[in-house]
Amino acid sequence: MMLEREGKMRYGPVVDALGLAVISINFMTWRVAQQLKNVDPGYFKTRDGSLHWWDIGSWFGVIGMLVDSHLPAPEHGPDMRRRIIVIRVLSACAMAAGLIFLWVTFTHPELIFRK
Repeated sequence: MMLEREGKMRYGPVVDALGLAVISINFMTWRVAQQLKNVDPGYFKTRDGSLHWWDIGSWFGVIGMLVDSHLPAPEHGPDMRRRIIVIRVLSACAMAAGLIFLWVTFTHPELIFRK
């Protein structure tokens, strides 16, 4: 990372890395949701029974999957249990990264954006 004349470190690359992490975590969450749909076809209640990124019902279903207290169900198997726990932890990390991004953006915009 570059140092400015004032001796302050720029956080633009750090924020870019946090953004890439959030995008990849969201991608992994959708992959696990697709795998859960294959294991338990009746879990997601969408219009056509499948998950689409453009369908708001699918978004609500995937977000609901992250906070559903009945998941991971024993009948889904240990592999699906591990995947659901991992994406829950990663989603919590993505939320923390989003909060860091907002905090740095609104409190110290000079650290991210050039003057």
